[in-house]
Amino acid sequence: MKNIQKNTVLAVVAAMLLVVAGTGLAIAEDSITGTIAEKGNVMVLDSADGVFILEGSNLTADMVGQKVNVTGTVAEKDGVKVISVLAMEPLTE
Repeated sequence: MKNIQKNTVLAVVAAMLLVVAGTGLAIAEDSITGTIAEKGNVMVLDSADGVFILEGSNLTADMVGQKVNVTGTVAEKDGVKVISVLAMEPLTE
């Protein structure tokens, strides 16, 4: 009986470690430098790493053309790169 309890505890601990490790990967932040552009009615970051749709930011049309450094979480949705913006810093050339 003690062996079953020990194995159950080990399984629960292993599952918890997997959840924590997975969560850590999901919240990794990236920092990408590029220029803000407007594609249709969507604001994007045009960078050397590709074009990213910008989500969760307070972008205005007057920011188009500005070079910025964006920090956020990157994901791919329906084959399109998307960055959920946590911070955006304008860069001077």
